[in-house]
Amino acid sequence: MDTASHTVMPAPHSWSSLPRGRYIAEQLQHRLDEWGPGLFGFSLLKVDALSAALSLKSSRLRQDVVMAQRELEGVDLLGDLTAMPFAPGSLDACLLAHVLEYSAHPHAILRETETALRDDGWLILTGFNPYGSAGLARWLPGWRKRLPHWRTMVAPSRVEDWLKLLGFEVIKRDYIGFTGLMPWLAHWQRQRCPQFCPSPAAVYILLARKRRFPLTPVREQRAVAPPVTRPEMARQQE
Repeated sequence: MDTASHTVMPAPHSWSSLPRGRYIAEQLQHRLDEWGPGLFGFSLLKVDALSAALSLKSSRLRQDVVMAQRELEGVDLLGDLTAMPFAPGSLDACLLAHVLEYSAHPHAILRETETALRDDGWLILTGFNPYGSAGLARWLPGWRKRLPHWRTMVAPSRVEDWLKLLGFEVIKRDYIGFTGLMPWLAHWQRQRCPQFCPSPAAVYILLARKRRFPLTPVREQRAVAPPVTRPEMARQQE
């Protein structure tokens, strides 16, 4: 999917600028609080304003750094997300909250993130589901200008394919709707999606870990049979 051919909206400054944004942020924070204790390391990179508004205080990550492509309150550094100013393997974790759908080059952002993360580093990623209720809500007159174009939304299945190609292992996934009035639907989504069917939820959140495996093949060690000696062979040599 080439998002460059479609108008890419600027990233929002706050969750309140999104439809049901505060509710979505609250639900995402619950997931981060649940997943946080399993994350450890020193440096955590948060990208753009929506990521900065979320917390990973329940984790064992020591330092937060906020990066954005334009000046925002609380930003530590400005930079191009497709050319991040970090040494390879210098980050322990990265949080991309609704970053890909507001970029013309989402795959390039994932490549840069993979380079900046250390081996076994963590990536938390959220996005709008174009084939769920977010894609449908995009056509509502009151929400059209408050959601990214559905063609720039990246489906969770596509994101998982990209992550696998980049060497990530998706460890956890969850889905969030615009409303919590149907708890049975949320339970069904956790049990059935995406193993059996795509999720109809508006928002997805993924927890992935960068994996590295040795590229040099290891030769199989085969047992060598001991030489067979017979007494008559020794007499012939004498």
